Amino acid sequence: MIRHLRIFDFAIAALRRNPAKTLVVVVVYSLLVAIMASLLFYLRACRRESRHLLADSPEIIVQRVRGGRHELTPVDRADGIREIRGVGVVTPRVWGYSYDPPTGATLTLWGADGVPSKSLDFVGEDVEPNSLRDGCVVGSGLADLRFLGIGDRFPIRRWDGTLFAPRVVGIFTARSALLTNDLVVLPTSDLRRVFGIDDDLCTDISVEVYNPNEIANVAGKILERWPDARTVTRTQILQTYDAIFDWRGGLWTAMLMCCIAAFAILIWDKGTGLTEEEFRTIGLLKATGWKSREVMELKFFEGIVVSAISLVSGLIIAQVHLLWFDGFIFARVIKGWSVLFPSFAINPVLDASTLLICIALTMVPYAVASLIPSWRASVSDPDTVLRT
Repeated sequence: MIRHLRIFDFAIAALRRNPAKTLVVVVVYSLLVAIMASLLFYLRACRRESRHLLADSPEIIVQRVRGGRHELTPVDRADGIREIRGVGVVTPRVWGYSYDPPTGATLTLWGADGVPSKSLDFVGEDVEPNSLRDGCVVGSGLADLRFLGIGDRFPIRRWDGTLFAPRVVGIFTARSALLTNDLVVLPTSDLRRVFGIDDDLCTDISVEVYNPNEIANVAGKILERWPDARTVTRTQILQTYDAIFDWRGGLWTAMLMCCIAAFAILIWDKGTGLTEEEFRTIGLLKATGWKSREVMELKFFEGIVVSAISLVSGLIIAQVHLLWFDGFIFARVIKGWSVLFPSFAINPVLDASTLLICIALTMVPYAVASLIPSWRASVSDPDTVLRT
């Protein structure tokens, strides 16, 4: 153990003899690790946020489709769905989209008698859980962009061109910004008048199922009874979110290929040979009695030290980038290009899989590449090495 510690100490001293070269390698290495780790942390944070906020979403959403397009659904279908065994609460829903000219954003208008989910927190006037009258609750992004406060009027254009200006009674907090940033919750009766939807029609129907294992069976029975229906389960929504984040993350991964290629060139240059000074150092070590495996161990320790410092520095930079700067480098790409793109607290968690990916793509190749030229020089005759 003492011998290994002395070799390790000698490796650190060798790196300190050429501080400029070591610093350049560590800086480039750390930035590459930071970018990769930031992307992995951000994607995982988005997935966690979406799964947390969609935990209270309905198990099945029933829509009416005609000609491949989503149409309004008859409200009386809710009574037929309630007759299916294993079905819990069935709720016809009214919602839609509305363009907001002052901001250039497309808002989501939702009709509800109260706040639709327990996970959607808001601040404002005291609103009973199942009662929302003569007012609306807006997302924090919309409130900031339109400078809305509690008690202000928010004008909305109806389907016939007239204006409807409900009073803002609440503003959703940033905790649920991924779902509510561009959301406006109105009483269902008011929203029907905004969109011109009759009382016997709704946008879709949400269905709760008592047994999660029966979701597929219930969805199948609904499709058998109404051939023009389309069912969307909570699992399918979560899979869609994951696919979206994976696709957007893939865009950044493609852009990072340039950095990865540059790092590959660095590793290739490291593996093709040593500098003249390094060859002479190995020759002197061999001449003074060092064995080949000890020389390889020395170079391996040098690679491990550089890799470990760069890995730790890169992870720290990634944490600072996400916690202090909200991942501004790729936030718009991952969350989307909406005018009111959501802003939510990022909580990067260093799990084993992320750490292993960073080690596998950066630390292992560099450390292994350090052994290739060292082995070639260590097996050579010391006199030959010193003469080169």
